[in-house]
Amino acid sequence: MSSRELAALDFEADGRDISIRIRSTPHPSWYPPLGLILGKVGNICADRGVALPQLRRIDFAESGIRVELRQRDSGEGKIFTFPFETTVGLPASDFSAAAS
Repeated sequence: MSSRELAALDFEADGRDISIRIRSTPHPSWYPPLGLILGKVGNICADRGVALPQLRRIDFAESGIRVELRQRDSGEGKIFTFPFETTVGLPASDFSAAAS
């Protein structure tokens, strides 16, 4: 499975069970590799003190990654968006050309 096929990863409350959502059509060929995406997001989460049980969902969008966190005490969670051009180093000009 590649990142081009992924729509989202949904995490159960303990972070151990993960549901994989597959896209009906793949992302474009320029879409960053899964290892690169998860490595960058993982490093950012570790730097911010985000633990695995806090993850609710990782969305694989056209322009970047969206990470949803659950809050321990309330139903409201936080959402972080990581655009590819700043997160994985895809140059803005290449991104714009590839997206059109």
